[in-house]
Amino acid sequence: MEKSDKKQILIATTNPAKIKTLKIILGRLGYEALSFSDLGIQLEEPAETKETSEEIAAEKALGYAKQYSELPVLSRDDTNELIGVREEDDPKNHNKAFVAKIKGEYTDRNGELVFSEIAHKYGGEIPVRFNWGYALAWHRGDEIKIVSATASNRIEDVKLVDEISETKFPGFCFSSVVKVRTENGWKFDSELSEDENWYAYWNCQKDAIEGLLKQL
Repeated sequence: MEKSDKKQILIATTNPAKIKTLKIILGRLGYEALSFSDLGIQLEEPAETKETSEEIAAEKALGYAKQYSELPVLSRDDTNELIGVREEDDPKNHNKAFVAKIKGEYTDRNGELVFSEIAHKYGGEIPVRFNWGYALAWHRGDEIKIVSATASNRIEDVKLVDEISETKFPGFCFSSVVKVRTENGWKFDSELSEDENWYAYWNCQKDAIEGLLKQL
C-alpha cells in the first residue's frame, strides 16, 4: 500500500457503515483513516463487558492497540435510547442480541422489521437518542495511552418510525427506519445527503474525535 502524506489512523472496526463514516470525518480533520482490510491485517475482536458506548469503545481501542502498535487506534461504539418505551421494548444498548432474541438471528433486515414494529406499537414514531462513544489508543514508549469521549444527537431531531425506506445503509439497520429533521423536512437516515449527515450527526462526532486527536 502506497504511503500517504496525511497522518494515519487505524479504524478499529469491520462494520462497513462505520468505516465509510469515519473515513469521511477523519478526512475532513486531515487524517487518512485505514481499515483492517486497507492494511491487510486481521485482529481479534476484544470482548465487550461494559455498559456505556464510551466505555465499550475504550475496551475495543485498548484491546486492538495491544495487538497493533504501528498506528493510533480509533474505535467507536454506538448505543441508542428509545425514549418513552416500556422495558420489554427497550434493547438496552444491545440491538443485535435484542433482534436475535425476537427473530432468531440478527440481520439488517430483521433489525429494521423489529424496530419498525416497535415504533408502530407507540403510534408510529418514537424519539431516539444515538450515543457515539469514541476512544483513541496509541503506544508511547512502553505504555498505551487511551482517551475517550461521547457525542449525542438532539432527540427532537431524530425519530424511529414504522415505515421502512427502500434505501439501505448496510451495517446500520436503523438507517431505513429512522427519520431525521432536515432543512427540507423529515428524511430517512439512509436517504440523507452528505451535507445533511454533517448537520444531523457528523459535526458533533467530528468535534468529539478532534478533541481526542489533539491529545496524541
